[in-house]
Amino acid sequence: MRLQKLIGLERLKRKLSRIPEAVKQRAQADLMAAGREINVLQRSLAPQDDGTLRGSIRTEALTDGTIGAAVAAGGAATTRPVRRSEKGNAPEYDYALAQELGTEEMEPNPFFYPAIKVKRKEVRRRVRAGVRRALKKAVSGQ
Repeated sequence: MRLQKLIGLERLKRKLSRIPEAVKQRAQADLMAAGREINVLQRSLAPQDDGTLRGSIRTEALTDGTIGAAVAAGGAATTRPVRRSEKGNAPEYDYALAQELGTEEMEPNPFFYPAIKVKRKEVRRRVRAGVRRALKKAVSGQ
């Protein structure tokens, strides 16, 4: 489906373009703060072996230019080869996933999604309130 064929897309684009820049900045700042708050809980729930997994938990701004934040864990620091290979073609696996979901040899140690579930409503409420305050301030001209 093409994006241009969505009903009301142009109207939505016009509405979004009228949002003051200060409100967009406030929303982005609130979302980043909310992500970091979730990260704190995730770090407290993550298993502490050498601290690499805890150190990989982060919040990043979206790179496509839209307002938002992504909460992530793992990555290059926690990715290891699954097995040794003389040919050098061993597959790699992010052990952050192994901790969260478990493996055949290990029970899951969930740390990522439980923190999101616990904080979701509180964070959403706080971000909405912050955007409302910024909108009221922008509309009143202060």
